[in-house]
Amino acid sequence: MTEQASLTEQIIRPSVEEIHASIPHKGVRDLLNDAKNIQRHMNRELEDIETDEDLNPEAKQRRAQEIIDRHSPKIAKANQDAREKVEAAVESTYNFSLPFPDKKTFAHTQVKDTSEMLAVQDEADSIAARIAGKSLAEITKEVSKHPGDKGIQATSSHSVDALRSEFDAAMKLGGVEGRVRALGVARVCEGMGLPLEQVVEHHRSHVHHNALQDARRFESALHTIPSGKHGMRNPYAGNTRRRGPSGVGTYASTNKVMTGGRPQLFQKKSRRSPWK
Repeated sequence: MTEQASLTEQIIRPSVEEIHASIPHKGVRDLLNDAKNIQRHMNRELEDIETDEDLNPEAKQRRAQEIIDRHSPKIAKANQDAREKVEAAVESTYNFSLPFPDKKTFAHTQVKDTSEMLAVQDEADSIAARIAGKSLAEITKEVSKHPGDKGIQATSSHSVDALRSEFDAAMKLGGVEGRVRALGVARVCEGMGLPLEQVVEHHRSHVHHNALQDARRFESALHTIPSGKHGMRNPYAGNTRRRGPSGVGTYASTNKVMTGGRPQLFQKKSRRSPWK
């Protein structure tokens, strides 16, 4: 990346406020606004301590801790609730962006019962045998043991093309057979370490792309919301010294809001597979 390109990226990168305002979930936006309002109110109270000349350092520390103890649990709770909602929304909204036979999406494809699960597994084994000449278990074991193997990487393009053809057939078939085949394709993608998105992308409609954009907004927001798991520092504790109201006004918790860099989209390892 050139220096000019890097500078351009920094200029156009949205602020945390812009990211939060674009979250497609009013409940999450309300929670984040509540946290910010409480934080601002707490900062104002801390500023009043800084300007109170009748308080010695020990009294300022004690008064500040009382304020923090009163407000910080509410801030943490609002942020934690917001994160939980966003994490769930990333998963569900992304699944709505993945097309499935009969004009459905992978958000509607939980395996119904044991018999369907066995049917999906059998179909996945058949697909694996057709495209790689091996059982799904053998492929999964090979990929797991040698994830960086060049031989495996070299077959990825061929495998994606073959899986696209299998998924095309599933979309055309529809019904129970198409459903099982599509889930089998997804199962093979997981076993081979291939993104399902690459296989189904060409079937996406405008509606699917809208869902994908929403999922991206949720994913971006997730990296800007404090976890709420760490306590807030007392600006008057220990050797920490802040001078002037503006210093206290920038008071922050030990939570780190990650806004730098570009997070990898949808790489959450715990993503629930639709056949489980």
